[in-house]
Amino acid sequence: MLPADAVRPVWSSAGALVYIGGFVVLLATLGLLGVVDEDGGNWALTVAGLVACAAAFALAVGLQRAERAIAAGVAATLGVVFSGVTTGALLSGLGVLDADIGDYQPATLLVWAVVIATALVALARFRAPLLALPIALTFWIVVTDLGSLVSWEDAGEWLSVLAGLLLIADGYYLDRRDRRPYGFWPHAVGGLALGGALAFIAGDDAWPVTALVGIAFVAVAFALGRSSYAVLGALGILVATTLFAVEPVTAFGLGLPFAPPSEGDGLDGWQVAVSFLVAGLVIAGIGVAGRFAWPGRTGPDPVEG
Repeated sequence: MLPADAVRPVWSSAGALVYIGGFVVLLATLGLLGVVDEDGGNWALTVAGLVACAAAFALAVGLQRAERAIAAGVAATLGVVFSGVTTGALLSGLGVLDADIGDYQPATLLVWAVVIATALVALARFRAPLLALPIALTFWIVVTDLGSLVSWEDAGEWLSVLAGLLLIADGYYLDRRDRRPYGFWPHAVGGLALGGALAFIAGDDAWPVTALVGIAFVAVAFALGRSSYAVLGALGILVATTLFAVEPVTAFGLGLPFAPPSEGDGLDGWQVAVSFLVAGLVIAGIGVAGRFAWPGRTGPDPVEG
């Protein structure tokens, strides 16, 4: 279902600005749609969402005709997101979403089905790997949400692990089927779903588990030639260091993991600094060693995003 001749984004100043600008437009438009929902309710949101969706796809078509393939892919991705908002508002206005089984709303599957179907249709037209992102995220949400059907405390987290493994397997399959550009987001979302869930499951032992997962991801990055795992692995090592060195509320409440914690929380200031110094050396050291451990991966990774 994925076209072979994918648009391969080339990372550049112009490309970065398109991605950043598109993300800002997405957040701003979702904010406006939220205001419409508060003021006019579900039916007003349905109309506004439909207008936003149509405008995004019209812009995508115009950009494609102007031979701005990357920007067209970004605009089409916004249209996919707005299609989900429109469908959700419509079903909510009809009262379909009110039916539930415990905490689970089966009708949300219709919303996610529309998102995936719209993304697949857009992929056939615009061939943009970014369109695989809403598909991967939707799959993660659908699988994890099944945990609300059972009373098992960690059901959602373990289902997230399953979703992560399936997405990683899908990314690997795409790599081997000459669809490598489309595999980036399944790999990235799958790694996030897997690593994040394992950290939550670990609970009080989150920092060593997170560190091990981070190191494992770095190894996978070299083995598969996927730099997304290197980024996730480095973040995992830094999060593990933060959980070890700084009291979690201080670390994530203030968002300043490098600052000395308040009196009586975590380690002393110099110990925090040394912990992150060691973490930085470990990350850089693995990067240097990896070029020798995997000599076939010493060159730059192919464009992934």
